[in-house]
Amino acid sequence: MKKSLLIKLHIYAGIFTSFYLIVFGFSTIILNHDISLRNDIVTKQWDAEIIIDTTLTDRQFAEYIRDQIGFMGWVPPWKYQRNASNFKFEIVRIGKNYRLSVNLQNGSVEIFEIPRGFLDVFNGLHFFNGNIPNAPFFIRTWQVYQWLSLFIMGLSLVLGIWLWLKYSYRPWQGFVFGSLFIGTIIIMILI
Repeated sequence: MKKSLLIKLHIYAGIFTSFYLIVFGFSTIILNHDISLRNDIVTKQWDAEIIIDTTLTDRQFAEYIRDQIGFMGWVPPWKYQRNASNFKFEIVRIGKNYRLSVNLQNGSVEIFEIPRGFLDVFNGLHFFNGNIPNAPFFIRTWQVYQWLSLFIMGLSLVLGIWLWLKYSYRPWQGFVFGSLFIGTIIIMILI
């Protein structure tokens, strides 16, 4: 293969994986420095009607309501609150959270929408695997992009080292960058 084609492959692989690396780096900074990005401001409120099924457990009931209303997201069990007349829970997803209050007597549901900010969504992509309940297909493709980015990044790293060794190797560069790489790995292991 020609040198110019290999260099182009290396560059395009870097461009393809750059968004994933930016998301991963940004979210890692937020996690390591415990930066709070949460928003608890309700921006919308509306009502809906559902059919009550008293035979379900709390988790099944929350998922049943989520599916009846047509939302996507997880229903974390630690957010459930039930008494004789009400059932409250949350639906959590990357872009928005919903707080729901269900009247168990008549099936009316109050829905409170809490949008998450751009930085919180960006941070949420760090853990996101695409397996969100009721999500459309295009949201599930994030997992494919993650794994493809990691694979292409590995190939790009090998290709970049090979190009450097073949066309512009200088011993001092190998010592400097090799030492930086090994030092960084040691620091990451110790932290």
